[in-house]
Amino acid sequence: MKKGFTLIELLAILALLGVIILVTVPSIISTNQKSEENNYKQFLATIENATEIYIETHADKYETLKTTHNTKETVQIETLINGDYINSSLTNPRTDKTLSEENGSVTVTNKNGTLTYTYNQ
Repeated sequence: MKKGFTLIELLAILALLGVIILVTVPSIISTNQKSEENNYKQFLATIENATEIYIETHADKYETLKTTHNTKETVQIETLINGDYINSSLTNPRTDKTLSEENGSVTVTNKNGTLTYTYNQ
């Protein structure tokens, strides 16, 4: 009796491995994309929280923004960094640049009494 696998057995194993790869790779890619999106959402939430604290701390400067509907103000990221509201080494997961490298800003808009924050790179 010979030892080893026949060509048909090897082809069957390769076909089975191919099916397993076809099933698992899209799932892995999807999980990776969700993780990247969650990282970016967390990044934006950190900036939003820092801006919100900054505006509350400087309420007198932003009184019009807080009380007048459909108004906008811009807060520079550099201002948040210099005031120690946010860490300059915080990295944008989409660009892999730190906040100090991006020189971005946050637009704060009063939409019918609710402040919304938009990060501008």
